[in-house]
Amino acid sequence: MNEANIVTPMFHNTNLTRLRRWAYPVPLAIIIITWFVYLTVNQRWDLYLDYWPMSLTMLFGSFVAGSTPQGGAAVAFPVFTKLLQITSSDSRTFGFMIQSIGMTMASVLILARGIKILPRVVLWVTLGSVLGTTLGTYVFIMPDPFPRILFTLGATAFGVALVISRWVLKWEPRKELPGWGPGYLLLFVLVGIFGGIFSAQTGSGADMITFVVLTLAFGIDEKISTPTTVIIMGLNSLVGFFLHGVVSQDIGIVWNYWIVAAPVVALGAPLGAYVVSRVSRDVLIVFVLFLITVEMITTILLIPFTSSMVSVTALVLGGCALSFFVMLYFRQKRVALLTASTD
Repeated sequence: MNEANIVTPMFHNTNLTRLRRWAYPVPLAIIIITWFVYLTVNQRWDLYLDYWPMSLTMLFGSFVAGSTPQGGAAVAFPVFTKLLQITSSDSRTFGFMIQSIGMTMASVLILARGIKILPRVVLWVTLGSVLGTTLGTYVFIMPDPFPRILFTLGATAFGVALVISRWVLKWEPRKELPGWGPGYLLLFVLVGIFGGIFSAQTGSGADMITFVVLTLAFGIDEKISTPTTVIIMGLNSLVGFFLHGVVSQDIGIVWNYWIVAAPVVALGAPLGAYVVSRVSRDVLIVFVLFLITVEMITTILLIPFTSSMVSVTALVLGGCALSFFVMLYFRQKRVALLTASTD
C-alpha cells in the first residue's frame, strides 16, 4: 500500500514531464509539415519570389513578439505601412494572423516551461478583449493614416511608462497582485475592452496596455508581466483572425503574406520567450525602448502630419499623461497599503 502511494505520484510526475517536453515540438512539427505539404502540393513555392520581405520582416518581428510586451505587429505594422506601402487594414489583419501562430506557440512554450504568469489577469483581460476587438472591428473604425499615428503614440506612451516604472520610481518589483477582489476583475475586463479596440486598428495593443497597467499601477516585475501579455496577445490574435477570416472573410492577399511567414514565427516567437526568461529586467527594457525609439523616429520622418492629426496626437498624449498619473497615484497609495496589510 505504501509502495503504491510512492510509485503513483512518481508516475504522474513522469507523465507531466513528458507532456511538457513535447508540448512545443509536436505542434511545431504539425505546422512545419502542413506548410511544406501545402506549398509542395499546390506548387506555391514561387510565393517567396514576391513576398520574401514578409518572411524577412517576421524573422525579427517574431523574436520581438515572444520577448517583449509589444507583439509581432510591433514590427510588422510599421514596416508594412511605412516601407512596404501596405494599407493599415491589411497590416493589421496580417498582425492578427501571424501572431495567432507565433504568440500562440510562444504561449505554449511559456506554459510548458512553467514560466511565471498571472492567470487571472490573462483570463479577464482576454474576456474583455473579445468584446473590444469585435467593437473595434465593426463599430469604432479608424481611417488611414490614423491607425499608424495611434500605433506610434501607443508605443511612445508605453516607452515612457517603462522609463518611469524602472528608473524614476524606487520600487521593488512585485511577483503577485495584492488583495485580489471584484474591483480587479472589473479593471482588467475594461483593460481588455480598451486593448481589444486598440488591437483592432493596429493588430497589437492589448498586450501593451495590460503591461502598462501591471507595471505602473501595481509594480509587477517586467519578467512576469511580459509572458502574461504574450499569452493575452496570442489569444487576442486568435479572436482577430477569426473575425476577419471567418466572419468578415476579408483577408484576401494577406493569406499569401501569412503563408510565407508562418514557419518563421513558429520558431522565432518561442525563441524570444525563452531568451527573455534568461535575461535581466534591464536588458529587456532597453531592448523595448530601442524598438520604440526607432518607431517614433520613422513616423516623424515618413508620415506628414495634418492639423487634425496634430490635434489627435495632443489629445492622446494628454489622455496618456492623465492615466499615468492616476496609475502612479494608485500604486503609491493603494498598492502600498494593500502590500503592507498582507505582509
